[in-house]
Amino acid sequence: MTNKEKELRNYISGTESFSGFDSYDSAEGESYFDDFNNADGDEFDYNNADGAPSARVEADPYVIQYTNTTTNDVTAVMFGFNKYAFGVTNFGNPAAVVISNLQGGTYAQLFAQSQSKVFKISRQRFASSTPAQLQQTISIAHTDANGNVKSSPLNLSVMLDSYQFQASVIDTTKSIVIDGNTELSFTLKASATFVISLYPTSIISGKAVLNGGNALNKAYARPLSGKNVSPVIINTSSAVKSISKG
Repeated sequence: MTNKEKELRNYISGTESFSGFDSYDSAEGESYFDDFNNADGDEFDYNNADGAPSARVEADPYVIQYTNTTTNDVTAVMFGFNKYAFGVTNFGNPAAVVISNLQGGTYAQLFAQSQSKVFKISRQRFASSTPAQLQQTISIAHTDANGNVKSSPLNLSVMLDSYQFQASVIDTTKSIVIDGNTELSFTLKASATFVISLYPTSIISGKAVLNGGNALNKAYARPLSGKNVSPVIINTSSAVKSISKG
C-alpha cells in the first residue's frame, strides 16, 4: 500500500468514526472528543498499523518549574511516584521547593500520570537565570521494589552549545523512560528558579486502545536548537558544477 493510499484510508476511517460520534460518550460522562489530545497519547488514529505516526504530530511538552524559596542549596526530585506518593510531603522535595506546572495543569497530575502512563522523553530543555543552576548534574535513577537501582548522570554543563546565544538555556537529547520507578534528582541552587521542559515522543496508553487506537503512541520532537546546522547560502552567477576548491 502506497503512502497516498494509507493517507486516504486514514481520512475515510476518520470520517466514518465521526459519523457515529454520539456512541462514544461513556457511561462516566467522558466524551470521545476528549481523546484527541496528542499530549497524553490518547488520539484515536494516532498511529498506522505498523506503529508509525499516521501524521507528523509534534510532541506537546510537559513544562515544570522548580523554585527554591531559601538562600541555601537543596536537593530536588522529579517523579518517583512509587517512592514519594504515599505519606511523603511535597512529592519528596524539601518544603523550600515550590513546584509549578506551566502548562495549565498541576504537577500532581503529571506526577500521578507518570505511574499510569509510561512515556519516553527524547528531548529536554533546561532554563534558569541562575548560571550555576545550569552547571548541575541531573541524576536519573530507576529503582524497583527489590531495591535494584540503575542510574545515569546528565551533566548539563557539557551539553552547552558553544555557539548558542542564550546562556540561560540548555537543550539535551537524552532518551529517558519515565514510569513510577523513575526519579530525577538534582541540586536546586539558592533562590534559583529552574524550568524543565520534557518532550514525550512515546506514550503507552490503555485508554487509546479502548478508543480503537494503539497502546503505543508516538510523536515527533522537533530540534530545539540549531546545533550549528544553519543552512549556508552561496550566491553565485556561475554554474555550481564549475566551482572548484581553487
